[in-house]
Amino acid sequence: MINIGVFVGSLSQNSYSQKIASYLMNKNKIAKFFQINYDILPLYNPDLEKNPPLEWQVIRSVVDKMDALLIVTQEYNFSIPGGLKNAIDVLSVPSPQPHIYQKPALVITDSSGARGGANANAHIQQLLRYIGMNVMNKFVTIGNVQGIFDDNNLTDKKIAKRLNNLVNEFIQFTETSKRS
Repeated sequence: MINIGVFVGSLSQNSYSQKIASYLMNKNKIAKFFQINYDILPLYNPDLEKNPPLEWQVIRSVVDKMDALLIVTQEYNFSIPGGLKNAIDVLSVPSPQPHIYQKPALVITDSSGARGGANANAHIQQLLRYIGMNVMNKFVTIGNVQGIFDDNNLTDKKIAKRLNNLVNEFIQFTETSKRS
């Protein structure tokens, strides 16, 4: 069984991104999902690499144990949420080896607008490819996200089916990546 680390872009426990991530983590039983919290990470500063903060060491060691990473996020100010960008910066440094280099990744974005966080999705995929991650070639956005939930339950059957199929594809992508 593969281990998938999950990063949620919003730090709010009530965000739609959190609801999507929770749905995916609870619905799928053919992989183990681990939500990776990054809200207490100190801002990345290369001067601290000689003696990295404990929080950096912990998140790096957790991510090292993951076979793949799933990022579920909303768009902030036309781009990536700052906390998520900081976590990616902390993980992108080879200390002593790259922590996310060639690791499979999937990006899912959402928003209350029709475009579903398309700008954030494009920015994150570009960033992850630049730092050497093996990003699954899917552009997944969920627009008008407020309309697919009833409280915490995903009620839109079309979106649910799309997400379930997507995660199955990502698991196959990860397994193929591990063999090559």
